[in-house]
Amino acid sequence: MRPPPRLQKLLLAAYPPSFRARYGDELASLVEDHGSRWRDSIDLVLGVGRAWVAPVFGGGAVEQRRSRLQATTITVLLAWCASLVAAAGFSKSVDDPPLGGLHGVASTAYRTGTVVLEVTAVAVLATGFAYWLAVIIPAARARRRDIVVPALGPGLFVAAWLGVTGLVALFAHHFVPAGGSVRLTWPRGALILSVLVAWVVVTLVCVVGCATTATVAFRRARLSLTHLAATTVVAGVASVGVAAQATASVVCIAILLRAGGGLDPRGAVFSIGAVVVLVTVTVVASVSVARGLRVVRPGPGSPLHPTT
Repeated sequence: MRPPPRLQKLLLAAYPPSFRARYGDELASLVEDHGSRWRDSIDLVLGVGRAWVAPVFGGGAVEQRRSRLQATTITVLLAWCASLVAAAGFSKSVDDPPLGGLHGVASTAYRTGTVVLEVTAVAVLATGFAYWLAVIIPAARARRRDIVVPALGPGLFVAAWLGVTGLVALFAHHFVPAGGSVRLTWPRGALILSVLVAWVVVTLVCVVGCATTATVAFRRARLSLTHLAATTVVAGVASVGVAAQATASVVCIAILLRAGGGLDPRGAVFSIGAVVVLVTVTVVASVSVARGLRVVRPGPGSPLHPTT
């Protein structure tokens, strides 16, 4: 039994853009000639992982620098978006309604993480809006629809999310009891659960859509190295915020998991899952920022090797 051709096409598309630009045609030809076994598909999966962990940038030193700074900005943007979703899940698990153990050090850690999230969000969104203008205004003047269309995507996704959230809030006002406790009975409980699940799915789609369209527009705009260096510095600030938020969440959940913390099994699963996501994106963002900052001001010994 051979793997379906569609699977191999998806695996090829999963490689980083920098890798596809340099080796995409060659790899596609190789897969077409020899990639008809499951073993070859497994090799592709491993290759995707290696390509993302150690990205390959082609061209001269200047183009490699551009690609590295751009990759850092995009990676941290995606990590930050993931941290927002994880933080929302963590907040829902421990503070809606507040758990009995959410006081003292646990409460301080949780509130600190919330403040860091809000401050980082303001900084990222303000900077993002400034760079959005820097991308879309020249693109609109040049009639670059390939840039303008994805650049409008984040605003459209946010507007769609706000509209859906408003409808869900209106639904909750009329159908959810004042205490917020819902029994999963038919049909009322099932309807409420379906609306909640649908809202979560819409939220995830909108977050992914915002990050994806912003990434596409950012990559196609090819900002100057000066702009990319600035976005890398902002990415460093965002990664510090994500790391602080992850640390605060780890401290909070460690205290709540002790006896008397108030976490039930379902809350423990969701909160621990959120913490795992926060820690993971912290590692990813930190590594990417470290690589990017090393080439912000390249000197004689700067690591512009393709695998950095």
